[in-house]
Amino acid sequence: MILNRYLFKEILLSFLGTLLVLTLVIVGNSFVRLLADASAGQLPVDLLTESLFYVSTKNLIKLVPIALLIGMMLAFSRLYRDSEMIAMQAAGLSPYRLYHAIFTFVIPLTLVLSILVLYVNPWAESQYQNVRQQVEERPEAAGIPAGVFTTTRSGQGEFTLLAEDIDDNKSTMKRFFVHIRGDDQTETVIWGQSAALFINSVTNERVLEIHNGSRYELNADGSMSLIEFTEHGVSMPLKHNVTTSRISSIPTADLFRNSSKENIVELHWRLAIIISAPLMAFLALPLSHTNPRQGRYSKVSLGILIYAIYANALMSGRNLLEKGSTPDWLGLWWIHLLMLAFIYWLVRHTFGRAK
Repeated sequence: MILNRYLFKEILLSFLGTLLVLTLVIVGNSFVRLLADASAGQLPVDLLTESLFYVSTKNLIKLVPIALLIGMMLAFSRLYRDSEMIAMQAAGLSPYRLYHAIFTFVIPLTLVLSILVLYVNPWAESQYQNVRQQVEERPEAAGIPAGVFTTTRSGQGEFTLLAEDIDDNKSTMKRFFVHIRGDDQTETVIWGQSAALFINSVTNERVLEIHNGSRYELNADGSMSLIEFTEHGVSMPLKHNVTTSRISSIPTADLFRNSSKENIVELHWRLAIIISAPLMAFLALPLSHTNPRQGRYSKVSLGILIYAIYANALMSGRNLLEKGSTPDWLGLWWIHLLMLAFIYWLVRHTFGRAK
């Protein structure tokens, strides 16, 4: 029990320190990217903080396994450097007892990671996509600033738009004007007291909804028609299209209920993130084995390299699964089994040699 508590403390402190550093890196990178979007007019400044929170949460959850590997390697490397691990082994402490102490920390962490991956991550992805949709439904996303004529093109022709004013919520345009010059030489002028943008959930197109106005049409033969309306919709081109796959925002329970190809691939991917945590814990102990003369960080780079190879193998396996090159029942399990076989060989090789 004393040994368990001691190792638990060492692993916890190293893990939290590593996770803190990765958090700063992730938040910093996400902030720079989102700030660039805001500077380019693709993201309103008032949604910057909310977007940063959801993006950082998603990315940080995926980095828990590598944070565990690096944290454990730092903890064990210190024990080897200070000859504490050698003293434990000389006292008859076997690798089995060490792993028993390690997993008093890893098992609860894996349970927490399971909740984060299966429930929190889809929620964060869903909330982020809602924010992106809010962006697309704002006038500035369509390039419609207040009081300025703007022109854009789509497959329907050329649009010239003007909104005299935009309300404080950045959602409703007041005294709106649009001129449409069609490719078939027709011209349409629409004026309305107010207008709003929204995304059609079926076609994923931006629709401009104009209220209480008039529509003037000049046909190719020179005739003109006038229509008074209380509500009128016009399809607008998307200036910034949301390309994020919505499969990652589907709740895990829905993935189990609908066994489509996309859902099966996503389910295997979420399980892979969870499984990678105990695998990294198995890997950290033999990979940390050093003699007192070696530096504390001598093998951390090797551990990161092995994790990178494992992560790339998982992504390649996911692509094969999406293409149907591997059966659904096999999923990504073969990659986990290969990694487990490598770790087993490394444990036997390392501790057999250490004796």
